Amino acid sequence: MTSKNPGTYTNIKIDDNNRFLYMFYAYGSSIAGWNHCRPVIAVDATFLKSKYRGVLMISVSKDANNQIFPLAFGIAESENNNSYEWYFSQLRNAIGSRENLIFLSDRHQAIANGIVKVYPESHHGICIYHLEQNLKRRKVKSEVIKLFQSAARVYRRKEFDIYMSDIANVDKKTYDYLMEEPSERWARSCSPRRRYDMLTTNIVESMNSVLLEARELPILRMMDFIQVKLQDWFYERRNKAEGIFYDVSCWVEEELKKRIDLAFTLNVFPVDSWRSRVEEEGIIFLVDLNKRTCDCFQFQLDELPCIHAIAAIKKRNIKKSDFCSHCKRMIKLLHIFDFMLSLLHQMQNLSMYLDVGYNRRKRGVSRTTEATPNNSSNSRNK
Repeated sequence: MTSKNPGTYTNIKIDDNNRFLYMFYAYGSSIAGWNHCRPVIAVDATFLKSKYRGVLMISVSKDANNQIFPLAFGIAESENNNSYEWYFSQLRNAIGSRENLIFLSDRHQAIANGIVKVYPESHHGICIYHLEQNLKRRKVKSEVIKLFQSAARVYRRKEFDIYMSDIANVDKKTYDYLMEEPSERWARSCSPRRRYDMLTTNIVESMNSVLLEARELPILRMMDFIQVKLQDWFYERRNKAEGIFYDVSCWVEEELKKRIDLAFTLNVFPVDSWRSRVEEEGIIFLVDLNKRTCDCFQFQLDELPCIHAIAAIKKRNIKKSDFCSHCKRMIKLLHIFDFMLSLLHQMQNLSMYLDVGYNRRKRGVSRTTEATPNNSSNSRNK
């Protein structure tokens, strides 16, 4: 794998009896492209359905065109403290860390434990969809769930406080339940790091769906499937990107177009060469193009011009794309796919470990201490 794909990182952990415990791999193209993506990583695991079961761990991000960008994969017997700690340690070896890094996941405690131990400098946010599902299982009224959705998605802390106050007035029990989870882990306005538009782990769930049938295959055939799928994605995206002549990605261009019509309805009052007061429905928002901020907070949290910023930009007849973050520019998208994956047909070394490791269950050999149920933290929902 490493010889066919330069820069690829792989590792296999075996026990004292030379039996398989865990495996991790990240392709060189993913490692190289990661530095051009936003510093947000969604993590999840999905069950393998082949003869010897196990779980496939997946880490993904988003590229400049808002597309799923696969980062790394791992294989283990189950989701537990030890398997996730090892997985995150290998992820760190492969891609390192970045400024303002944030991880997103469901509420699986083993994921949280692994992140705290291996990436203590990062922030760990949770998926609001999973939190919403917990509310539904608790038979919370739809009115309260809608208030929760609004509280989680708004950009301004003041609006968050208003929605949470409404929840407390309608359903104090649900309010107390939500506040058991620190709001900085699930509310956009409270997060100490930018989550951009990634409030759920839908992107990793989508990756799981892509691999739905592959998860029924033997391990090596599943890895082949993943390899070919990633190669197809990278090749197709690179070709499309080379035919685009925007300064920013197609997704960003479309997002900006959606906001232009609304921006034209706003009144703009320049304060100086960079700052403007922008009026929307009687409310004044101060936009600072030099600092790339707006009182609505969408400009700085999404790193894309909000409608107020677009109105201020239009008033000055300058390019909107100049005020988008670097990770959303076309040059970044091209850099992401600079390295193409090569087809890989021979994986004898992996086969030796994987066949021995997974056959141990068939023979009834007990698991080692590192992967025993006693070390597991498998409760996703509390």
